[in-house]
Amino acid sequence: MALIPKKARFFTLIGAACAVLMLNSCTGGPKEEGVWIPHPKDTSDLAKIDHFISVDNIKGFRGDFAADRDTLKRLAPNIFIPNSEAFNKKALLEILKDPNCVGMRIYYGVAKDKSGRRDEFRMILVGVDAKGNDLYTDNGNAVATKAPPGGKGGAEYGQCDPPCLNGPGTGR
Repeated sequence: MALIPKKARFFTLIGAACAVLMLNSCTGGPKEEGVWIPHPKDTSDLAKIDHFISVDNIKGFRGDFAADRDTLKRLAPNIFIPNSEAFNKKALLEILKDPNCVGMRIYYGVAKDKSGRRDEFRMILVGVDAKGNDLYTDNGNAVATKAPPGGKGGAEYGQCDPPCLNGPGTGR
């Protein structure tokens, strides 16, 4: 029986350990769902905008909005205007994964309750293509749950602060 030199055994052992680690990293561990989001070349005016805003400016804008919101609530007490709305990642990814999507448009709308006495200010999200056209998602995905079968739509029903009055399960 031939003896393997110590260096050869050491490098063989290191090589085998690396191979086991690489195989394990590719196949082992928990699997998460993923979405591939294309980043199409965009030469539109939208692509040229720097959307960054500093924290100080955010605080200033929010403060000014709060004052205006309170004024609007006094002038139109039947309109509910939330401070903000939050949308889950799944809804955002559903919009952004469209290969033609280069951005997102936010529409503002008003939802009426069944009595028609109370209006609720809401945000609606849709994708936008490089030409500025709206891109709608298909019914049956994470976003367009309110569209009729085969219909198209966007994202709504964000989580409001303070809590929205209307929404899924509220009989709107």
